[in-house]
Amino acid sequence: MTPHATFFAALRATHARTHAELQAILANTDPVRLRTRPHPEMNTMVWSIWHSYRCEDACIGRFVVPEQQVLTTQNFNARMNIPYLGDGMGMTADDVLALSAAIDITALAAYGNAVTAQSTKAYAYMADWDFGVSFTEAEVRAALTTYADLASDEGTGTIEYMLSMTKAEYVMKFLYGHAQYHLGEISAIDGQISGERFFTW
Repeated sequence: MTPHATFFAALRATHARTHAELQAILANTDPVRLRTRPHPEMNTMVWSIWHSYRCEDACIGRFVVPEQQVLTTQNFNARMNIPYLGDGMGMTADDVLALSAAIDITALAAYGNAVTAQSTKAYAYMADWDFGVSFTEAEVRAALTTYADLASDEGTGTIEYMLSMTKAEYVMKFLYGHAQYHLGEISAIDGQISGERFFTW
């Protein structure tokens, strides 16, 4: 048993449940509802799901699993019918609406499954990590240089962000916490749209 076995088991379980719920929303919600923005200050359900997957792909792929994002290697932008290489940060309201209208929901579900599969490789790479420390600047710069496939990566900002937390905080955020936050957002959006809701609690 590795020193991190208990932590990894909990993280695997929560990661799997979170991704299963995102997939269930895509599979069981009317596409019109997924694409609807109920208020100009809110996102759409489908944008929030896309953004959750994009952040995990960009932050676990490259920095934890040392590989290009599956967005790049499996040509998912073309498959999803969208032009955006970033992870959604800094998007305008019009961009959110354009992506929500254009995105292929079946391809988004496939993208989510591919991100999930890549993320499950992370545990092998983290087996000997000291989770109480941060990434080093050299580690972050090396990943950005080797896997320079995200248009919105700004070196200084990315380095400062990643050095602001421990490795434990980083992987908890991008294998669990960030998507959980957006599930809460999706529930709030769902509750603002008339018709049959996905969330009934």
